Amino acid sequence: MRLTRRSMLGATAMTVSMTALAACSKDPGNGGSGGSDGGGGEQIASDANDINAKERDELGEGGVLRLANNAFPANWNPNHTDGNEGNTTEMLEAIFPVLTLSDAAGVVGPNPSYTKRVEITSEDPQVMEIELNEGMTWSDGTPIDYKSIENVFKVMDGSQEEYGIASSEGYNQVEKIEQGDDDLTAVITFKEKYADWLGLASVMPDALVESADAFNTGWLEEPLVTAGPYKVGKIDAGNKTVLLEPDENWWGDKALLDQVLFTTIEDPSATATSFQNGQLDVIETTVPATYSVVEPMIGDGVVLREAAGPNWSHITLNGTEGRPLADPALRQAVFRAIDREEVFLSVNSTMPYPDDTEPLNNHLLMTNQEGYQDNSGDFGSYDPDAAKKLLEDAGYTFEDDLATKDGEPIEITYVYNDGSKTNEAVVPVVQEQLAAVGITMKVQKVPPTDLFSKYVIPGEFDLTLFGWLGTPYLSSGDAIWKSTGEQNFGKVGNDETDELIEQAAVETDEAARLDLINQIDANLWELAGTLPLWQSYDFFVQNEDLANYGAKGFQTPDWTKIGYVEGSAKLDG
Repeated sequence: MRLTRRSMLGATAMTVSMTALAACSKDPGNGGSGGSDGGGGEQIASDANDINAKERDELGEGGVLRLANNAFPANWNPNHTDGNEGNTTEMLEAIFPVLTLSDAAGVVGPNPSYTKRVEITSEDPQVMEIELNEGMTWSDGTPIDYKSIENVFKVMDGSQEEYGIASSEGYNQVEKIEQGDDDLTAVITFKEKYADWLGLASVMPDALVESADAFNTGWLEEPLVTAGPYKVGKIDAGNKTVLLEPDENWWGDKALLDQVLFTTIEDPSATATSFQNGQLDVIETTVPATYSVVEPMIGDGVVLREAAGPNWSHITLNGTEGRPLADPALRQAVFRAIDREEVFLSVNSTMPYPDDTEPLNNHLLMTNQEGYQDNSGDFGSYDPDAAKKLLEDAGYTFEDDLATKDGEPIEITYVYNDGSKTNEAVVPVVQEQLAAVGITMKVQKVPPTDLFSKYVIPGEFDLTLFGWLGTPYLSSGDAIWKSTGEQNFGKVGNDETDELIEQAAVETDEAARLDLINQIDANLWELAGTLPLWQSYDFFVQNEDLANYGAKGFQTPDWTKIGYVEGSAKLDG
Protein backbone atom coordinates (compact mmCIF):
# COMPACT_ATOMS: atom_id res chain seq x y z
CA MET A 1 0.00 0.00 0.00
CA ARG A 2 1.28 3.46 -0.84
CA LEU A 3 0.49 6.69 0.92
CA THR A 4 0.72 9.95 -0.97
CA ARG A 5 1.72 12.86 1.18
CA ARG A 6 2.03 15.72 -1.24
CA SER A 7 5.54 16.81 -0.49
CA MET A 8 4.66 17.77 3.06
CA LEU A 9 7.58 18.80 5.15
CA GLY A 10 8.57 16.72 8.12
CA ALA A 11 9.61 19.99 9.60
CA THR A 12 13.12 19.98 8.63
CA ALA A 13 15.67 18.81 9.81
CA MET A 14 17.41 17.90 7.66
CA THR A 15 17.69 14.38 6.18
CA VAL A 16 15.15 11.84 6.81
CA SER A 17 16.07 10.02 9.98
CA MET A 18 16.61 6.31 9.66
CA THR A 19 13.25 5.67 11.24
CA ALA A 20 11.57 8.59 9.52
CA LEU A 21 10.33 9.38 12.99
CA ALA A 22 11.59 12.85 13.37
CA ALA A 23 13.03 15.77 11.63
CA CYS A 24 16.77 15.65 11.58
CA SER A 25 19.14 18.52 12.06
CA LYS A 26 21.93 19.43 9.69
CA ASP A 27 25.28 20.82 10.68
CA PRO A 28 25.46 24.09 8.74
CA GLY A 29 29.14 23.92 7.85
CA ASN A 30 28.37 24.04 4.15
CA GLY A 31 25.68 26.58 4.57
CA GLY A 32 22.07 26.84 3.66
CA SER A 33 20.56 27.69 0.37
CA GLY A 34 17.93 29.78 -1.23
CA GLY A 35 17.33 32.08 -4.14
CA SER A 36 19.41 34.99 -5.26
CA ASP A 37 20.22 37.51 -7.88
CA GLY A 38 23.03 35.30 -9.10
CA GLY A 39 21.36 32.38 -10.78
CA GLY A 40 18.10 33.13 -12.50
CA GLY A 41 15.81 30.44 -13.79
CA GLU A 42 12.38 29.31 -12.71
CA GLN A 43 11.34 27.81 -9.42
CA ILE A 44 11.73 24.03 -9.32
CA ALA A 45 8.59 21.98 -8.73
CA SER A 46 8.33 20.24 -5.38
CA ASP A 47 7.92 16.83 -7.03
CA ALA A 48 11.01 17.15 -9.24
CA ASN A 49 14.58 16.17 -8.54
CA ASP A 50 17.82 15.56 -10.43
CA ILE A 51 19.74 12.36 -9.66
CA ASN A 52 20.50 11.06 -13.17
CA ALA A 53 17.96 8.29 -12.68
CA LYS A 54 18.99 5.01 -14.34
CA GLU A 55 17.94 1.37 -14.18
CA ARG A 56 20.41 -1.15 -12.81
CA ASP A 57 20.97 -2.70 -16.23
CA GLU A 58 22.27 0.66 -17.45
CA LEU A 59 24.99 0.70 -14.79
CA GLY A 60 28.32 -1.07 -14.47
CA GLU A 61 29.84 -2.81 -11.46
CA GLY A 62 32.89 -1.35 -9.76
CA GLY A 63 34.41 1.99 -9.00
CA VAL A 64 34.76 4.10 -5.88
CA LEU A 65 32.40 6.85 -4.80
CA ARG A 66 34.19 9.50 -2.74
CA LEU A 67 31.90 11.76 -0.72
CA ALA A 68 32.39 14.50 1.85
CA ASN A 69 30.46 15.63 4.91
CA ASN A 70 31.07 18.46 7.33
CA ALA A 71 30.83 16.80 10.75
CA PHE A 72 31.97 13.42 12.04
CA PRO A 73 29.25 11.48 13.88
CA ALA A 74 28.92 12.10 17.59
CA ASN A 75 26.79 8.95 17.91
CA TRP A 76 26.08 6.24 15.31
CA ASN A 77 22.68 5.37 16.79
CA PRO A 78 20.19 7.10 14.44
CA ASN A 79 17.41 6.85 17.03
CA HIS A 80 19.40 8.73 19.66
CA THR A 81 19.11 12.50 19.83
CA ASP A 82 22.84 12.91 19.05
CA GLY A 83 22.70 10.48 16.13
CA ASN A 84 19.63 11.93 14.43
CA GLU A 85 21.78 14.23 12.30
CA GLY A 86 22.10 14.62 8.55
CA ASN A 87 25.71 13.60 8.02
CA THR A 88 25.28 10.48 10.13
CA THR A 89 22.03 9.51 8.47
CA GLU A 90 23.51 9.71 4.98
CA MET A 91 26.10 7.08 5.87
CA LEU A 92 23.69 4.85 7.75
CA GLU A 93 21.26 4.69 4.83
CA ALA A 94 23.74 2.42 3.03
CA ILE A 95 24.28 0.01 5.94
CA PHE A 96 21.09 0.07 8.04
CA PRO A 97 17.55 -1.08 7.17
CA VAL A 98 15.22 1.50 5.64
CA LEU A 99 11.77 -0.14 5.52
CA THR A 100 10.07 2.48 3.32
CA LEU A 101 11.19 4.55 0.37
CA SER A 102 9.93 7.93 -0.81
CA ASP A 103 10.03 9.14 -4.40
CA ALA A 104 10.63 12.71 -5.53
CA ALA A 105 6.94 13.58 -5.12
CA GLY A 106 6.78 12.35 -1.52
CA VAL A 107 4.97 9.12 -2.41
CA VAL A 108 6.03 6.54 0.17
CA GLY A 109 5.88 2.77 -0.13
CA PRO A 110 7.56 -0.37 1.21
CA ASN A 111 11.23 -0.89 0.39
CA PRO A 112 11.18 -4.28 -1.39
CA SER A 113 14.68 -5.06 -0.14
CA TYR A 114 13.28 -5.39 3.39
CA THR A 115 9.51 -5.22 3.42
CA LYS A 116 6.61 -7.11 1.85
CA ARG A 117 3.97 -4.67 3.00
CA VAL A 118 3.21 -1.79 5.33
CA GLU A 119 -0.53 -1.12 5.37
CA ILE A 120 -3.59 -0.15 7.35
CA THR A 121 -5.77 -3.20 7.98
CA SER A 122 -8.40 -1.51 10.16
CA GLU A 123 -9.67 2.05 10.31
CA ASP A 124 -11.50 1.89 13.65
CA PRO A 125 -9.41 1.35 15.60
CA GLN A 126 -6.55 2.20 13.29
CA VAL A 127 -4.32 -0.84 12.89
CA MET A 128 -1.10 -0.96 10.90
CA GLU A 129 0.64 -4.17 9.85
CA ILE A 130 4.30 -4.47 8.88
CA GLU A 131 5.39 -7.67 7.18
CA LEU A 132 9.10 -8.22 6.66
CA ASN A 133 10.85 -10.35 4.05
CA GLU A 134 12.05 -13.82 4.96
CA GLY A 135 15.66 -14.78 5.59
CA MET A 136 17.04 -11.41 6.70
CA THR A 137 19.61 -11.20 9.49
CA TRP A 138 21.56 -8.54 11.30
CA SER A 139 25.33 -8.69 10.98
CA ASP A 140 25.56 -10.30 14.44
CA GLY A 141 23.53 -13.24 13.16
CA THR A 142 20.22 -12.45 14.88
CA PRO A 143 17.13 -12.46 12.66
CA ILE A 144 15.42 -9.30 11.46
CA ASP A 145 11.88 -10.15 12.49
CA TYR A 146 8.96 -9.09 14.67
CA LYS A 147 11.28 -8.51 17.63
CA SER A 148 13.29 -6.01 15.58
CA ILE A 149 10.11 -4.00 14.95
CA GLU A 150 8.96 -4.32 18.55
CA ASN A 151 12.32 -2.95 19.73
CA VAL A 152 11.56 0.35 18.00
CA PHE A 153 8.05 0.80 19.37
CA LYS A 154 8.99 -0.20 22.93
CA VAL A 155 11.95 2.19 23.13
CA MET A 156 10.74 5.13 21.07
CA ASP A 157 7.38 5.66 22.80
CA GLY A 158 9.06 7.82 25.45
CA SER A 159 8.02 5.68 28.41
CA GLN A 160 11.62 4.93 29.37
CA GLU A 161 13.16 8.28 30.22
CA GLU A 162 16.66 6.86 30.56
CA TYR A 163 16.79 6.29 26.79
CA GLY A 164 17.94 9.45 25.00
CA ILE A 165 15.57 9.07 22.06
CA ALA A 166 15.40 11.58 19.21
CA SER A 167 11.61 11.79 19.31
CA SER A 168 8.61 9.87 20.62
CA GLU A 169 6.14 11.46 18.21
CA GLY A 170 3.82 8.90 16.65
CA TYR A 171 5.14 6.08 18.77
CA ASN A 172 3.44 7.62 21.79
CA GLN A 173 0.15 7.29 19.87
CA VAL A 174 0.39 3.48 19.83
CA GLU A 175 -1.92 1.48 22.08
CA LYS A 176 -0.16 -1.86 21.60
CA ILE A 177 2.12 -3.84 19.33
CA GLU A 178 1.62 -7.58 18.84
CA GLN A 179 3.08 -10.33 16.73
CA GLY A 180 0.95 -11.23 13.72
CA ASP A 181 0.38 -14.58 12.07
CA ASP A 182 4.12 -15.29 11.96
CA ASP A 183 7.37 -13.98 13.40
CA LEU A 184 7.85 -11.58 10.47
CA THR A 185 4.64 -9.62 11.00
CA ALA A 186 3.86 -6.87 13.49
CA VAL A 187 0.36 -5.62 14.26
CA ILE A 188 0.31 -2.08 15.64
CA THR A 189 -2.92 -0.69 17.15
CA PHE A 190 -3.20 3.08 17.60
CA LYS A 191 -5.04 4.92 20.37
CA GLU A 192 -6.62 7.12 17.70
CA LYS A 193 -6.04 7.72 14.01
CA TYR A 194 -2.49 8.83 13.26
CA ALA A 195 -2.00 10.47 9.85
CA ASP A 196 1.68 9.68 9.36
CA TRP A 197 1.56 6.03 10.43
CA LEU A 198 3.73 4.97 7.51
CA GLY A 199 6.65 6.96 8.87
CA LEU A 200 6.85 4.78 11.98
CA ALA A 201 7.91 1.59 10.19
CA SER A 202 11.41 0.74 11.33
CA VAL A 203 13.61 -1.87 12.97
CA MET A 204 16.35 -1.92 15.60
CA PRO A 205 18.70 -4.77 16.57
CA ASP A 206 18.41 -6.37 20.00
CA ALA A 207 21.96 -5.33 20.87
CA LEU A 208 21.03 -1.65 20.58
CA VAL A 209 18.11 -1.79 23.01
CA GLU A 210 19.30 -4.29 25.61
CA SER A 211 19.94 -1.41 28.04
CA ALA A 212 19.89 2.38 28.21
CA ASP A 213 23.69 2.39 28.27
CA ALA A 214 23.81 0.33 25.08
CA PHE A 215 21.34 2.68 23.42
CA ASN A 216 22.91 5.92 24.61
CA THR A 217 26.64 5.19 24.43
CA GLY A 218 27.16 1.77 22.86
CA TRP A 219 27.43 3.18 19.34
CA LEU A 220 29.53 6.26 20.04
CA GLU A 221 32.52 4.97 18.09
CA GLU A 222 30.87 2.83 15.41
CA PRO A 223 27.62 1.07 14.46
CA LEU A 224 28.03 -2.35 16.05
CA VAL A 225 25.30 -4.06 14.02
CA THR A 226 24.36 -3.40 10.39
CA ALA A 227 22.14 -4.87 7.66
CA GLY A 228 22.38 -3.25 4.26
CA PRO A 229 23.92 -3.54 0.81
CA TYR A 230 27.12 -2.13 2.30
CA LYS A 231 28.96 -2.74 5.55
CA VAL A 232 31.62 -0.82 7.44
CA GLY A 233 35.06 -1.56 6.09
CA LYS A 234 36.95 0.85 8.33
CA ILE A 235 36.22 3.87 10.50
CA ASP A 236 39.22 6.10 11.10
CA ALA A 237 38.16 8.61 13.74
CA GLY A 238 41.59 10.24 13.69
CA ASN A 239 41.40 11.10 10.01
CA LYS A 240 37.60 11.31 10.14
CA THR A 241 36.97 8.88 7.32
CA VAL A 242 34.43 6.09 6.92
CA LEU A 243 34.98 3.37 4.31
CA LEU A 244 32.00 1.25 3.24
CA GLU A 245 32.29 -1.98 1.27
CA PRO A 246 29.69 -4.34 -0.23
CA ASP A 247 28.26 -6.74 2.36
CA GLU A 248 28.73 -10.30 1.16
CA ASN A 249 25.83 -11.39 3.39
CA TRP A 250 23.38 -8.96 1.77
CA TRP A 251 20.30 -10.71 0.38
CA GLY A 252 19.09 -8.06 -2.06
CA ASP A 253 20.38 -6.63 -5.32
CA LYS A 254 24.16 -6.54 -5.20
CA ALA A 255 25.84 -3.26 -4.33
CA LEU A 256 27.35 -1.83 -7.52
CA LEU A 257 30.29 0.12 -6.12
CA ASP A 258 33.51 -1.46 -4.85
CA GLN A 259 33.83 1.17 -2.13
CA VAL A 260 32.13 4.27 -0.76
CA LEU A 261 34.45 6.62 1.11
CA PHE A 262 33.10 9.42 3.31
CA THR A 263 35.59 12.05 4.44
CA THR A 264 34.76 14.72 7.00
CA ILE A 265 36.06 18.08 5.81
CA GLU A 266 34.93 20.84 8.13
CA ASP A 267 36.11 23.75 5.97
CA PRO A 268 33.85 24.15 2.91
CA SER A 269 36.64 25.80 0.93
CA ALA A 270 38.81 22.75 1.50
CA THR A 271 35.94 20.55 0.34
CA ALA A 272 35.71 22.50 -2.91
CA THR A 273 39.47 22.31 -3.42
CA SER A 274 39.38 18.54 -2.88
CA PHE A 275 36.76 18.22 -5.61
CA GLN A 276 38.73 20.51 -7.89
CA ASN A 277 41.81 18.35 -7.36
CA GLY A 278 39.96 15.15 -8.23
CA GLN A 279 39.86 13.79 -4.69
CA LEU A 280 36.04 13.77 -4.45
CA ASP A 281 33.37 12.67 -6.91
CA VAL A 282 30.53 14.77 -5.48
CA ILE A 283 30.26 18.03 -3.61
CA GLU A 284 27.13 19.51 -2.10
CA THR A 285 27.63 23.17 -2.84
CA THR A 286 25.36 25.67 -1.17
CA VAL A 287 27.54 28.74 -0.60
CA PRO A 288 29.78 30.85 -2.84
CA ALA A 289 32.89 29.63 -1.01
CA THR A 290 32.36 26.23 -2.61
CA TYR A 291 30.30 27.03 -5.69
CA SER A 292 32.71 29.66 -7.05
CA VAL A 293 35.52 27.09 -7.00
CA VAL A 294 33.68 24.23 -8.72
CA GLU A 295 31.34 26.17 -11.05
CA PRO A 296 34.00 26.57 -13.79
CA MET A 297 34.29 22.76 -13.94
CA ILE A 298 30.66 22.29 -14.93
CA GLY A 299 30.36 20.94 -18.46
CA ASP A 300 33.71 19.15 -18.57
CA GLY A 301 32.68 15.76 -17.24
CA VAL A 302 31.04 17.53 -14.31
CA VAL A 303 27.36 18.42 -13.94
CA LEU A 304 25.29 20.61 -11.62
CA ARG A 305 22.22 18.85 -10.25
CA GLU A 306 19.44 20.90 -8.63
CA ALA A 307 16.24 20.32 -6.67
CA ALA A 308 13.93 22.46 -4.56
CA GLY A 309 14.64 20.44 -1.47
CA PRO A 310 12.36 19.98 1.54
CA ASN A 311 15.01 21.59 3.73
CA TRP A 312 15.35 25.05 5.22
CA SER A 313 17.71 27.31 7.11
CA HIS A 314 16.68 29.18 10.22
CA ILE A 315 17.78 30.82 13.44
CA THR A 316 16.69 29.11 16.65
CA LEU A 317 16.21 31.31 19.71
CA ASN A 318 16.71 29.77 23.15
CA GLY A 319 13.77 30.66 25.37
CA THR A 320 14.86 28.49 28.29
CA GLU A 321 14.05 29.97 31.69
CA GLY A 322 16.95 31.96 33.05
CA ARG A 323 18.32 32.98 29.65
CA PRO A 324 17.71 36.46 28.17
CA LEU A 325 15.45 35.20 25.37
CA ALA A 326 13.06 33.60 27.85
CA ASP A 327 11.25 36.94 27.51
CA PRO A 328 8.86 36.61 24.53
CA ALA A 329 8.98 40.37 23.94
CA LEU A 330 12.74 40.21 23.47
CA ARG A 331 12.38 37.27 21.07
CA GLN A 332 9.77 39.16 19.06
CA ALA A 333 12.05 42.19 18.97
CA VAL A 334 14.84 40.03 17.58
CA PHE A 335 12.49 38.85 14.83
CA ARG A 336 11.58 42.44 13.88
CA ALA A 337 15.22 43.56 14.04
CA ILE A 338 16.57 41.02 11.55
CA ASP A 339 16.34 41.81 7.85
CA ARG A 340 15.93 38.32 6.42
CA GLU A 341 16.43 39.45 2.83
CA GLU A 342 19.82 40.93 3.70
CA VAL A 343 20.74 37.81 5.65
CA PHE A 344 19.72 35.69 2.69
CA LEU A 345 21.74 37.71 0.21
CA SER A 346 24.79 37.70 2.48
CA VAL A 347 25.02 33.97 1.77
CA ASN A 348 23.33 33.44 -1.58
CA SER A 349 23.80 36.56 -3.73
CA THR A 350 25.87 34.69 -6.33
CA MET A 351 24.21 31.29 -6.10
CA PRO A 352 22.17 29.83 -9.01
CA TYR A 353 18.68 30.23 -7.55
CA PRO A 354 15.45 31.63 -9.01
CA ASP A 355 15.43 35.42 -9.37
CA ASP A 356 12.11 35.76 -7.54
CA THR A 357 13.06 33.78 -4.44
CA GLU A 358 11.63 35.28 -1.26
CA PRO A 359 12.32 34.57 2.42
CA LEU A 360 10.57 31.50 3.77
CA ASN A 361 7.38 32.57 5.58
CA ASN A 362 6.18 29.22 6.91
CA HIS A 363 7.74 26.82 9.42
CA LEU A 364 5.95 23.70 8.16
CA LEU A 365 5.59 23.96 4.39
CA MET A 366 7.99 24.97 1.65
CA THR A 367 7.22 27.75 -0.81
CA ASN A 368 6.56 25.31 -3.69
CA GLN A 369 4.32 22.95 -1.73
CA GLU A 370 0.56 22.66 -1.71
CA GLY A 371 -0.96 24.54 1.21
CA TYR A 372 1.92 26.96 1.65
CA GLN A 373 0.87 30.41 2.80
CA ASP A 374 2.59 33.36 4.40
CA ASN A 375 1.57 33.44 8.07
CA SER A 376 4.43 35.64 9.24
CA GLY A 377 2.42 38.86 9.65
CA ASP A 378 4.35 41.63 11.37
CA PHE A 379 6.88 39.22 12.86
CA GLY A 380 8.30 38.39 9.45
CA SER A 381 8.76 42.04 8.50
CA TYR A 382 11.99 43.92 9.13
CA ASP A 383 11.23 47.02 11.22
CA PRO A 384 13.88 48.16 13.73
CA ASP A 385 11.62 50.91 15.06
CA ALA A 386 8.92 48.35 15.81
CA ALA A 387 11.57 46.19 17.51
CA LYS A 388 12.53 49.07 19.79
CA LYS A 389 8.90 49.77 20.63
CA LEU A 390 8.37 46.10 21.56
CA LEU A 391 11.25 46.43 24.00
CA GLU A 392 10.04 49.74 25.45
CA ASP A 393 6.51 48.40 25.91
CA ALA A 394 7.98 45.41 27.76
CA GLY A 395 9.84 47.65 30.24
CA TYR A 396 13.26 47.85 28.62
CA THR A 397 15.02 51.20 28.64
CA PHE A 398 17.73 52.59 26.37
CA GLU A 399 20.97 53.96 27.74
CA ASP A 400 23.69 55.06 25.31
CA ASP A 401 21.83 53.20 22.55
CA LEU A 402 21.88 49.96 24.55
CA ALA A 403 18.70 48.16 25.59
CA THR A 404 18.77 47.50 29.32
CA LYS A 405 16.61 45.71 31.85
CA ASP A 406 16.98 46.53 35.54
CA GLY A 407 20.06 48.53 34.63
CA GLU A 408 21.82 45.65 32.85
CA PRO A 409 22.53 45.72 29.09
CA ILE A 410 20.92 42.94 27.05
CA GLU A 411 23.56 40.52 25.82
CA ILE A 412 22.93 37.32 23.88
CA THR A 413 25.35 34.73 22.49
CA TYR A 414 25.29 33.39 18.94
CA VAL A 415 26.87 29.91 18.80
CA TYR A 416 27.99 28.29 15.54
CA ASN A 417 30.34 25.65 14.23
CA ASP A 418 33.83 26.84 13.38
CA GLY A 419 34.45 26.92 9.64
CA SER A 420 30.83 27.44 8.61
CA LYS A 421 30.87 29.84 5.66
CA THR A 422 27.15 30.43 6.04
CA ASN A 423 27.51 31.60 9.61
CA GLU A 424 30.62 33.61 8.81
CA ALA A 425 28.51 35.55 6.31
CA VAL A 426 25.42 35.83 8.51
CA VAL A 427 26.99 36.70 11.86
CA PRO A 428 28.17 40.27 11.06
CA VAL A 429 24.83 41.08 9.41
CA VAL A 430 22.75 39.90 12.36
CA GLN A 431 25.18 41.41 14.85
CA GLU A 432 24.86 44.83 13.22
CA GLN A 433 21.07 44.61 12.91
CA LEU A 434 20.64 43.67 16.57
CA ALA A 435 23.05 46.41 17.64
CA ALA A 436 20.83 48.89 15.83
CA VAL A 437 18.03 48.11 18.31
CA GLY A 438 20.32 48.08 21.34
CA ILE A 439 20.97 44.33 21.65
CA THR A 440 24.58 43.20 22.02
CA MET A 441 25.36 39.90 20.33
CA LYS A 442 28.46 37.98 21.34
CA VAL A 443 29.82 35.23 19.11
CA GLN A 444 31.07 31.78 20.14
CA LYS A 445 32.62 29.40 17.61
CA VAL A 446 32.67 25.71 18.57
CA PRO A 447 34.02 22.50 16.97
CA PRO A 448 31.57 21.17 14.33
CA THR A 449 31.21 17.76 15.97
CA ASP A 450 30.30 19.46 19.28
CA LEU A 451 27.71 21.90 17.95
CA PHE A 452 24.64 19.77 18.59
CA SER A 453 25.79 17.37 21.28
CA LYS A 454 27.40 19.96 23.57
CA TYR A 455 25.65 23.21 22.73
CA VAL A 456 22.38 23.06 20.79
CA ILE A 457 20.82 20.02 22.46
CA PRO A 458 21.85 20.99 26.04
CA GLY A 459 20.68 24.57 25.42
CA GLU A 460 24.05 26.29 25.76
CA PHE A 461 23.27 29.11 23.32
CA ASP A 462 20.96 32.07 22.75
CA LEU A 463 20.96 32.13 18.95
CA THR A 464 22.14 29.48 16.51
CA LEU A 465 21.71 28.95 12.78
CA PHE A 466 21.43 25.52 11.22
CA GLY A 467 19.19 23.66 8.81
CA TRP A 468 16.26 21.33 9.24
CA LEU A 469 16.00 18.47 6.76
CA GLY A 470 12.55 17.49 5.56
CA THR A 471 10.77 14.17 5.33
CA PRO A 472 7.50 13.23 3.61
CA TYR A 473 5.87 13.06 7.05
CA LEU A 474 4.50 16.25 8.52
CA SER A 475 4.23 14.85 12.03
CA SER A 476 7.92 13.93 12.03
CA GLY A 477 8.53 17.55 13.02
CA ASP A 478 6.15 17.62 15.97
CA ALA A 479 9.02 17.17 18.42
CA ILE A 480 10.43 20.50 17.23
CA TRP A 481 7.31 22.52 17.91
CA LYS A 482 5.72 20.95 21.00
CA SER A 483 6.54 22.63 24.31
CA THR A 484 8.24 19.51 25.65
CA GLY A 485 9.35 18.08 22.31
CA GLU A 486 12.70 16.31 22.27
CA GLN A 487 13.89 18.50 19.39
CA ASN A 488 12.52 21.77 20.70
CA PHE A 489 16.02 22.97 21.51
CA GLY A 490 14.86 26.52 22.31
CA LYS A 491 12.09 25.35 24.68
CA VAL A 492 9.57 27.75 23.13
CA GLY A 493 5.92 26.69 22.88
CA ASN A 494 2.50 26.85 24.51
CA ASP A 495 -0.53 24.69 25.26
CA GLU A 496 -2.64 26.08 22.42
CA THR A 497 -0.02 25.18 19.82
CA ASP A 498 0.49 21.76 21.39
CA GLU A 499 -3.22 21.05 21.04
CA LEU A 500 -3.23 22.09 17.38
CA ILE A 501 -0.22 19.88 16.69
CA GLU A 502 -1.99 16.92 18.26
CA GLN A 503 -5.10 17.60 16.18
CA ALA A 504 -3.06 17.78 12.97
CA ALA A 505 -1.32 14.50 13.76
CA VAL A 506 -4.62 12.61 13.77
CA GLU A 507 -6.39 14.53 11.00
CA THR A 508 -6.59 12.37 7.88
CA ASP A 509 -8.50 14.84 5.68
CA GLU A 510 -5.78 16.65 3.74
CA ALA A 511 -7.56 20.01 3.38
CA ALA A 512 -8.46 20.10 7.08
CA ARG A 513 -4.91 19.13 7.99
CA LEU A 514 -3.42 21.91 5.88
CA ASP A 515 -5.68 24.38 7.66
CA LEU A 516 -4.42 23.14 11.03
CA ILE A 517 -0.84 23.31 9.77
CA ASN A 518 -1.21 26.97 8.93
CA GLN A 519 -2.84 27.70 12.28
CA ILE A 520 0.16 26.09 13.95
CA ASP A 521 2.50 28.14 11.81
CA ALA A 522 0.76 31.41 12.68
CA ASN A 523 1.20 30.57 16.37
CA LEU A 524 4.88 29.78 15.85
CA TRP A 525 5.48 33.22 14.37
CA GLU A 526 3.96 34.86 17.43
CA LEU A 527 5.89 32.60 19.81
CA ALA A 528 9.08 33.75 18.05
CA GLY A 529 11.17 30.70 18.81
CA THR A 530 12.41 29.85 15.32
CA LEU A 531 13.00 32.44 12.61
CA PRO A 532 12.73 30.86 9.12
CA LEU A 533 15.27 32.28 6.68
CA TRP A 534 15.13 30.51 3.33
CA GLN A 535 14.23 27.25 1.64
CA SER A 536 17.43 25.28 1.19
CA TYR A 537 17.65 24.04 -2.36
CA ASP A 538 19.75 21.00 -3.23
CA PHE A 539 22.86 21.84 -5.28
CA PHE A 540 25.23 19.03 -6.13
CA VAL A 541 28.21 19.28 -8.46
CA GLN A 542 29.32 15.79 -9.38
CA ASN A 543 30.82 13.42 -11.92
CA GLU A 544 28.37 13.24 -14.83
CA ASP A 545 28.58 9.42 -14.96
CA LEU A 546 27.25 8.97 -11.41
CA ALA A 547 23.67 7.68 -11.43
CA ASN A 548 20.82 7.71 -8.91
CA TYR A 549 22.57 10.19 -6.66
CA GLY A 550 22.53 13.96 -6.31
CA ALA A 551 19.80 16.55 -5.79
CA LYS A 552 17.25 14.09 -4.40
CA GLY A 553 14.55 16.37 -2.96
CA PHE A 554 12.15 14.06 -1.09
CA GLN A 555 13.51 10.87 -2.66
CA THR A 556 15.13 8.27 -0.42
CA PRO A 557 18.52 7.12 -1.75
CA ASP A 558 18.49 3.50 -2.91
CA TRP A 559 22.03 2.27 -2.40
CA THR A 560 21.43 -0.82 -4.51
CA LYS A 561 21.08 1.48 -7.54
CA ILE A 562 23.80 4.06 -6.92
CA GLY A 563 26.76 3.61 -9.25
CA TYR A 564 28.38 4.67 -12.51
CA VAL A 565 26.86 4.26 -15.97
CA GLU A 566 28.06 1.37 -18.11
CA GLY A 567 31.27 2.26 -19.92
CA SER A 568 32.33 4.98 -17.48
CA ALA A 569 36.05 5.34 -16.82
CA LYS A 570 35.11 5.54 -13.12
CA LEU A 571 34.34 1.81 -13.13
CA ASP A 572 38.06 1.10 -13.31
CA GLY A 573 38.60 2.60 -9.86
